[in-house]
Amino acid sequence: MILVWGPQTDAPIERVLEALEMRGADVFHIDESDLESLRYDIVFGADCRGWIESRGRQVAIENFRGIYIRPGKPLSGAARKASMVLLAMVSQAQAVLINHPAAGGSNSSKPYQLGLIAQAGFAIPDTLVTTDPVAARDFLREHKRIIYKSVSGIRSIVASLEMKDEARLEDVRSGPVQLQEYVEGLDVRVHVVGTRWFACSVRSSSTDYRHADTMPELCEFDLPENIGERVRALVQSMNLLVAGVDLRVKADESWVCFEVNPSPGFTWYEESTSHQIGEAIVDLLLTNS
Repeated sequence: MILVWGPQTDAPIERVLEALEMRGADVFHIDESDLESLRYDIVFGADCRGWIESRGRQVAIENFRGIYIRPGKPLSGAARKASMVLLAMVSQAQAVLINHPAAGGSNSSKPYQLGLIAQAGFAIPDTLVTTDPVAARDFLREHKRIIYKSVSGIRSIVASLEMKDEARLEDVRSGPVQLQEYVEGLDVRVHVVGTRWFACSVRSSSTDYRHADTMPELCEFDLPENIGERVRALVQSMNLLVAGVDLRVKADESWVCFEVNPSPGFTWYEESTSHQIGEAIVDLLLTNS
């Protein structure tokens, strides 16, 4: 049996559920709206045993052979409590888990994750995290053009600053803010699923193509084998089975890695390519079934 936890309205959850249904898999889906009334009796110890019940269906924990989670943020007390119990349960379940909650922890600190990326052998952009306007201005003068983004894993819009914007750096006092050198090149998003990878180039006139005024041009990209292996090894070193890795290839064919998303919204990339990322995820979930 496969456990899927996340909102039905979430595109990756919808895609995985659809693929599982096409395979005839036995699925136990927990929508965020189910958390308020979720029933459970779980014993935590050397192993995890017990049951959970939703919509009148009760399932023993040991029956779950694959688990895919993209939980939202429950608002009520009962839903929050159920969410915490489920996180503890999936963390101890003897199943293929995409992804272990602890494995995605590095995404909560972008500077820390950059350190892991560098340790894996990838070039990273010159980075400054600061609340000091003087240091920020010096960083801008050194690089002439920089970008700024959230330090945490909270999604933010990436924007750029040039020398004419120098006065705005007074605002870093309210930070901390992460500043990075602007790297010229072609954006490449690589989705890693187990030992497989799916590369997609992204062309956009916007600094943050996710929020561009016009639809970016997404195309399948022939990723060099050695880069694909390094990306796969990076994801594996973070104990992730599935991840979205953001890179940029420069004019001299050197590569820079920006970050690793442990819960990627892959469907947007699927829609513009022939990549079957959802099917690959289901292949992993059904490995032990």
